[in-house]
Amino acid sequence: MFIRRITSVALAVATLPMSARALEPKTAAFKTKDDVEITGDYYPAAGQTPSPVVILLHMYRSNRAAWKPLVPHLHEAGFAVLAIDLRGHGDSVKPRAQRLVTRAMDRDPVLFNAMHNDVYGAYDFLTRQPGCDMSRLALVGASVGGSVALDYARQDRSVDVVVWMSPGEAYLGVDSRAHAKEFAKHGKRGLLLMAAPGERRDCDILSEIHPDATVHITEPGRKDGDKVHGTHMFGQVEDVERRIVNFLVAHVGEPPTKPVAGDLNGETFWPVGSDGDKKLAPQTRRVFSSADEAKSRGYKPSN
Repeated sequence: MFIRRITSVALAVATLPMSARALEPKTAAFKTKDDVEITGDYYPAAGQTPSPVVILLHMYRSNRAAWKPLVPHLHEAGFAVLAIDLRGHGDSVKPRAQRLVTRAMDRDPVLFNAMHNDVYGAYDFLTRQPGCDMSRLALVGASVGGSVALDYARQDRSVDVVVWMSPGEAYLGVDSRAHAKEFAKHGKRGLLLMAAPGERRDCDILSEIHPDATVHITEPGRKDGDKVHGTHMFGQVEDVERRIVNFLVAHVGEPPTKPVAGDLNGETFWPVGSDGDKKLAPQTRRVFSSADEAKSRGYKPSN
């Protein structure tokens, strides 16, 4: 079995320029299909649109602010960026009757296995924003946020790429071994597993399940760098931000010329704008960059 290992050698994509000005997000607020109120920070893309989109999912007992070091890099690369507070964290604490904070602190596996619904809500929010190209969709997660990202991506075949900082095979009751196997079934979608040297075990386990995964074991940027976990890598491990952005850019691809659409749970696709496309329910409509991409993800043409 061949597993790609990334070293500190510079990647082919050039280092992206950074804007000196601070980015001001718009507040994103939406309800999930199981009635949880999610709050996030939305950064519309700058420059040419429609733009690829990326959803950011934080670690346990963290919140959306943990992604602030990465957001400017993504923004400069042309992404529309949505960082959300997962249920029971940050400002995503309602309805109170669901006891979201208490359940999160109690490490309730039912709660964490329901967090993919937060990503469904995030997707729906992005479809309502101008200039978002939903055929180029990326997810970035840290620790259990990566578990949630993979859980969602194995259900939604329109996800092009997942980056997971500090992966784990079964964080907080989420069975990522099974999810990695399902994710691998639908086309060669990008999966980057990043970990500090002291946490490489789960990268190795998951990459055996998903042989096309790319594994990057970081080089420590300080004495205890082998223990830097998740979004704590920012500012501690050299070049992490650039590596993430380069991987996303490579896997979301170029703007589509002939996108197609299909139902989330269906097997058929139609050209975007066709009569078949217009009949798809907005909540379950998913877009792909090309017919070939849709075919690789298990869809068939309508004729």
